[in-house]
Amino acid sequence: MGKKIQQRKTLLVVGEGETECAFLTYLKRVYRQGKNTVKVTVKNAHGKGPEHVFDHAQRCCRTADYDKVAVVMDTDIPWPQELVTQAKQQGVVLIGNKPCVEGLFLELLSKPVPVLSAACKTKIKQVLKKKNFLNPEDYGNWCTKVLLEDPKFNEQPLGNLIKLYQGR
Repeated sequence: MGKKIQQRKTLLVVGEGETECAFLTYLKRVYRQGKNTVKVTVKNAHGKGPEHVFDHAQRCCRTADYDKVAVVMDTDIPWPQELVTQAKQQGVVLIGNKPCVEGLFLELLSKPVPVLSAACKTKIKQVLKKKNFLNPEDYGNWCTKVLLEDPKFNEQPLGNLIKLYQGR
């Protein structure tokens, strides 16, 4: 009898925009080590609000089958209750960055997080002295696995996202 081939779990992660996708791709590199890891596919919804991002994830699922689906988006625009209900019914995990992904970066660096997204974007550029965050390779310079796995994030959206990447 032949050797059994273990099927890898699959995860679709849809990011709201380019910065989210660069960060999600970086996470994929950090947590995808070894042959029994989750196969992560990162897709970019190109913004346009929570409904569009969720709809993009649904459309991606029509052309491929995934064990789990996560949608990563900002919370600066309120998520409609209908979207939250629909996601729960379909088993889609919603991961919210408050108020935006740049706010998450500030939180990772233990910096105060402004209320407004525009202020978060300005502040993170000042803190890290960078103009953009579109290259996944750049994240390794400041966003270490130790920072990502700080216990304070365990029960927060980032911790939940990392658990998905780890297949938990």
